[in-house]
Amino acid sequence: MSIYKPCDIRGHAMTELTPELYRDWGLTLGHQLPTGAKFVVGGDVRMSTPIFLEAMVEGLCRAGIDVVDVGTLPTPVIYYAKRRLMADACAIVTASHNPPDDNGLKWMLGDRPPSEAQVARLRQTLGDAPPAESRVYRASRKIDITFDYVAWLQEVWAERRPVRLHVVLDPMHGCWAGRARRYLHAIFPQLVLTPIHDTPDAVFDGRCPDSSRHELLEKLSETVDHQRADLGIAFDGDGDRISIVDNDGVILSGEESAAVLLGSFGEELAGEAFVYDLKFSERMAEFAKSLQALPLVERSGHSFVRTRMLESGALFGAEVSGHYFYRELDGGDDAFYTACRLIDHLAQTGRPLSELRRVFPDVYLTPDLRVWVDPEDQPAVLEQVRSAWPDHPQTAVDGVRVQFPDGWALVRSSVTEPAMTFRFEASSLQGLYELVWRFCDALPDRGDSLWARYEEVMGGA
Repeated sequence: MSIYKPCDIRGHAMTELTPELYRDWGLTLGHQLPTGAKFVVGGDVRMSTPIFLEAMVEGLCRAGIDVVDVGTLPTPVIYYAKRRLMADACAIVTASHNPPDDNGLKWMLGDRPPSEAQVARLRQTLGDAPPAESRVYRASRKIDITFDYVAWLQEVWAERRPVRLHVVLDPMHGCWAGRARRYLHAIFPQLVLTPIHDTPDAVFDGRCPDSSRHELLEKLSETVDHQRADLGIAFDGDGDRISIVDNDGVILSGEESAAVLLGSFGEELAGEAFVYDLKFSERMAEFAKSLQALPLVERSGHSFVRTRMLESGALFGAEVSGHYFYRELDGGDDAFYTACRLIDHLAQTGRPLSELRRVFPDVYLTPDLRVWVDPEDQPAVLEQVRSAWPDHPQTAVDGVRVQFPDGWALVRSSVTEPAMTFRFEASSLQGLYELVWRFCDALPDRGDSLWARYEEVMGGA
């Protein structure tokens, strides 16, 4: 499976990635910018990150770039540093929510994340950069941007009334560990905060730091329930995804989370575009319209949603995995900003989150059902799906989506692992069961694995 994904780079740190690759990536990206362009770099807490980041900096410096190293920080803070310093580009050494032994690279040249074509260009031109001697070497510099970041958020919520809530935080031993608690106290001094998994750990205590996986949020849910807290918040490994638990210990679905955040805009939302990815329930568009927003569906993936945010000028955007995007952030996402917005919204409404989440209608929708499939076999699986349902409406924006009279099914290749993800929605629980069953029957080579995953996640429905 290639390390070059549609939106970024990810691979196994010991077998697929090397410092030489990062040095070459830095040199190649640097030569796509004018000499002396400002380039912000940083990385996550993984064991392999420091040496890869050092190599990346070396490549950029050899390309004559003005490199500002902000160190080990959550991805949203590094994006903030790019905005605050008015830099021309940024790069982040991270594998986000991938397992501890992985690493990767996210980057931005200008105000947009990389497109598939730009990722392909980086791959194709690697090693073709002009000789290092063609530009004057510039030494990098280090700065601490965190005080500016917190001061900015303090200013955003400076004139709101005091927030008296009890919040449980789960940074999953990632980049927000040891930081989120301190920053939230600085912004909302009257919060009561209970942290778990709050020490940075290069191996994330041996777990995959994926906050979108509900089975990894059991301790957060139990702690919220036992502590009778008002809210639970989890961040993923590099800190750009957020998952939410209500005061009853219930983990909010992507639809419920997006609905609550849409509601936080109040009358400001009327007539404004709202971007959401195609893995959301079909009822997401109906709900957005009920708030007078203009829903725009987009291909799933951080870069695709963020690009659509910029092109449409949308006020807000949501990806079902837990990325939330804002016009105020130049179309970008920030999980910590989202946490602050949610905390403030709860304080202003005075209503429990368990009540607010119920504004979204009941849906019968599976999460992503991951089935391991060799990348070489994945095109054949997609073709098998297309052939099995020739008389049903199909779209191929991202994988294959098949529309049924009582629901839909989506099959797509994972961009982060050698797997395919299946997602289903129906008009009833029984309808969902029957849809998945029929789908498994149509895929004899993968049906057993898919059904086993469905039963594991849904309890057999």
